[in-house]
Amino acid sequence: MINRYAVAATLLLVTVGASYLFHFFHKLGYGLSDDPAVWGQLGDYFGGILNPMLSFLSLVLLIKSLTLQNQANQDLRKEINYARKSERLRSFETQLFNMIDSQRSFLDNFKIEFKENGTPVKKYGTDAIIKIENDIEHIRIESPDIDHATKYLDSIDSTDQIFGATRVFYNMVKMISEKLSDSNGFSLEDRRSHYLTLINFTDFSLLRLVMMSAQFMEYPSITYLKNNNEFNLVLNETGMSYELY
Repeated sequence: MINRYAVAATLLLVTVGASYLFHFFHKLGYGLSDDPAVWGQLGDYFGGILNPMLSFLSLVLLIKSLTLQNQANQDLRKEINYARKSERLRSFETQLFNMIDSQRSFLDNFKIEFKENGTPVKKYGTDAIIKIENDIEHIRIESPDIDHATKYLDSIDSTDQIFGATRVFYNMVKMISEKLSDSNGFSLEDRRSHYLTLINFTDFSLLRLVMMSAQFMEYPSITYLKNNNEFNLVLNETGMSYELY
């Protein structure tokens, strides 16, 4: 682009010089003068014609330069914002996966005490959840009233472990919704992918326990999950729901 304007300036010089020679040497037949005043007039002629034209070209070049600089600044700001967003996302994902690991530890320590033939029996982790599911299925067959299932879950959860499992999951969903919000520079697709990550990386038995809790219990964390439309859309896409039992 600079070469184009340099060519334009050169053409102006040649054109002005050629027009002077054509008029005074060719048309009027004047020769070279020994009078310094005449040469001064020649300088005034060139300066009077070329200065405004070259000043205009300089102004155009200045505007072009400022435009390019502004574009470069915009690109730089975009790169900085992208780098900041990437850094925030890396920090967020580290926190999210640490919480998912804590959730796995919670499942390992999950313990429920049942009575079988009058004898207290303790079950842990996935085995405990499967036992709860079997009992809930049996209760639901005997009575469609969800109060029976709710009372059963209350009776076996004296230490609020089901509530704890639900709250841990709720905290992760809430963290995705708030930290990856539009106001923080993220999009619905960012949140959607992380909801999906959370669902897929949560142990399936623990996820079923959360869904069971959502179906029969009335914790504040459950109310939040049921009212989070973005999360529920992703949950439905995975085939899970709050009406499994």
